[in-house]
Amino acid sequence: MTEQSKAGKDHKPGKASVAPDAPMTVRRDTTPTIFADGLLGGSIESGVIRLELLARHLDSDSKSISPALVGRLVMPAANFATFVAAVLDLAKKTGAAKE
Repeated sequence: MTEQSKAGKDHKPGKASVAPDAPMTVRRDTTPTIFADGLLGGSIESGVIRLELLARHLDSDSKSISPALVGRLVMPAANFATFVAAVLDLAKKTGAAKE
C-alpha cells in the first residue's frame, strides 16, 4: 500500500468538500494530477458534460507563454450540479467567491 492510499484511509470528514455520495476511502496511488490555470470552455452532448482545462506553457521556440489544453473533465450531466456545488463550497472556503 502506498503512502497516498494510506492517507486516504485516514480521511477525516469536514477536512475537504466532497460530494455527498462520494466514497470516503479513495485509492490515489495511480490517479493523475492535472494543474490548470483556467477553463477553455465546456459542452453538453448526449447527457455528458465536457470541460476543457487550460494551463500556461512556455513555448521554447518562441520563448513566449501561451495557453495549452492540459486535460478534459468528462462526467454525466446528472452528476454535474453536485460537482458544481462542491466546487462552490471550496471557493467559499478559499475566499475566491466574493459576495
